[in-house]
Amino acid sequence: MDNQNLTREKHLDHLVRVVPLLSLAYGIQSYLMMSYAKGGSTGTLVMFLGVSLALSVMGLVTYDYRHKVTWNGNQFSVKAPWSFGFKTIEKDKVAEIEIIGAPEEFQTVIVKLKNKQRLVFYFVDNGHEFKASMEEKIMDQKYAA
Repeated sequence: MDNQNLTREKHLDHLVRVVPLLSLAYGIQSYLMMSYAKGGSTGTLVMFLGVSLALSVMGLVTYDYRHKVTWNGNQFSVKAPWSFGFKTIEKDKVAEIEIIGAPEEFQTVIVKLKNKQRLVFYFVDNGHEFKASMEEKIMDQKYAA
């Protein structure tokens, strides 16, 4: 079976639509703060809030592009931007998979392992496919036992 990936295209499309609106709202607020809030460190606050907005958008885009989840017939692998390698989990270690969100929107995938560890994948497009593939193999293993 070929490897499949959890994708995040819908979330990236959403960011493309929302970030210009956030930037416009930030610009209007900054202008009003600079015009009407005389005294104090208003300029520093506006700069801090602008950098925070830019860093949060950069963090979301980095997560979408660099956080990889790949699965095949027997296991799935996770590569996070903050780790140095892939973490591979065999399907027989999975206790339950929960999906939050409908197929037409982006979803959150929560994988609960038998050792009580939880893996959470945010802003996923095809979480329902992932769950169906994983549960199919889990059910096959239960029937084989």
